Amino acid sequence: MKIAYLALNDPLDKKSWSGTTYYIAKALQKAGNEVEFLGPLKLPRWLDKLLRAMAKFNRIVFRKEYITKYSLVLSWYSSKHFARRLKRKKFDCICAPAASAELGFLKTDLPVIYITDTTFELVSNYEYREFDKMSWFSKIEGHLLERHALKKSSAVMYPSEWAAESAIKDYQIPIDKVCIAPFGANIDLVPDASIIYEKLRNKQLTLLFLAVDWERKGGNIAFEVLKYLIQTHGIQAKLIVCGCEPPRNIAHPNMEVIPFLDKNIKEEYEKFIEIMTTSHFLLVPTRADCSLLVGCEANAYGMPAITTDTGGVSEIIKDGINGYCLPYSAGGNIYAALIAELFLNEERYKQLIYSSRERFEEYLNWNKWSDSFREIYKKNVLKLPSVKPVLN
Repeated sequence: MKIAYLALNDPLDKKSWSGTTYYIAKALQKAGNEVEFLGPLKLPRWLDKLLRAMAKFNRIVFRKEYITKYSLVLSWYSSKHFARRLKRKKFDCICAPAASAELGFLKTDLPVIYITDTTFELVSNYEYREFDKMSWFSKIEGHLLERHALKKSSAVMYPSEWAAESAIKDYQIPIDKVCIAPFGANIDLVPDASIIYEKLRNKQLTLLFLAVDWERKGGNIAFEVLKYLIQTHGIQAKLIVCGCEPPRNIAHPNMEVIPFLDKNIKEEYEKFIEIMTTSHFLLVPTRADCSLLVGCEANAYGMPAITTDTGGVSEIIKDGINGYCLPYSAGGNIYAALIAELFLNEERYKQLIYSSRERFEEYLNWNKWSDSFREIYKKNVLKLPSVKPVLN
C-alpha cells in the first residue's frame, strides 16, 4: 500500500506520543508498505502567538487551561496544509495516529484509518491535573474534533476495549468501524529470548520506575514500596528511577536516579539494556494511563509489570501472566506485599518471567499490530471478509 502518514509533529521524533507515532510508521514500512510522511507542520508565527494568547487569557481570566492541541483554528490551518500535500501523489489510504485535530477539518476522498489509545470523552473526564483544569471551550473543541475524526474514518484502531467501547457509546460510531489491536514495544531491537533469565543473577530485588512524569505515573507510591520492602519485609530492595527526577525531599540510599538516557548514544543505550535486563519488576503505580506502553517494553525483556487497574492498562497487563494490576486505591504496602511474595517464590517468579516474554511475542509487538492493520484495511477499506474478529 501507499500510505499517507498524517501527523502534526515530526513522526520520526521518538519523543512524540512516547515514540508510538515513530514505531507505527516503522511497523508499516517493515510490512512492505510505502509510507510518506505529511508532517511535521511548522506553525506560522501569527498562529503560534494566537494559540499562546488564548491559553494565557484562559489561565488569567478563567483560571482554566486552554489545550491548544484541540484548537479549531489549529485544525483548520493544518487541514489546508495536509490537503495540499495529499494532492501531490496518489495514495491508498491515510494513516492518522493520534490525529483528531489533523482530521477534524480535512476534506479528502481517501479512506482514513485513525489510530489512537483513547477518546476525548474518556481523557477529558480523567480526574487528573490538566484534565481537571481544562476550560469549557477546550472541551467543546475537543469533542467536536473527535466526533469529526471518528465520523470520517473508515476504521478506528484502539489498543483496548476500554477506548473502543467509548467510541461506540459516546460518539455513536458503528461497531464495524471500531477495531482493537494492542500496540507493540517501542524498542528498536527486540532482545533475544535467551537473556530473559539474566535477571536471576541479580540477587538484590531491583524495581524499575521507568517514566517521564513522577507524579502522574505514581512515583510517590513507588517510593513507598521501596521503604515497605526494606522496613516491613526485610528485603534490601533497590529502586531505579529512570526518565524523570523525584522531588528534592525524596531520597534513599537504595534509590538510583537516572533522569534521562539517550538511546542514540551507544553508552547510554547499553546502560538502558543493562537496566532492562537486570531489573526484576517494572513498577509503575500510574494515576492516569490509557495503555501502559512501557509495559510492552518490559515484557520484551521478560520483566513483569506491577501497575494500576486504570484506563485500558488491565487489557495490556494480565494478572499472573505478564504482571499484575492492583486497585487504584492500593498503597505502597499492598504493592510491596505482592512483590515480596512473587520474588521470594523462585519457581513462581521464573514462570512469570517466561509468560511475560510469551505475551510480548504473541500480542504486544509491532509485527502483530501491522498484521491487524492489514486485516482491518482489507475489511473496512477493500470490504473483503476478515479472518479475525476486531471486537469481541
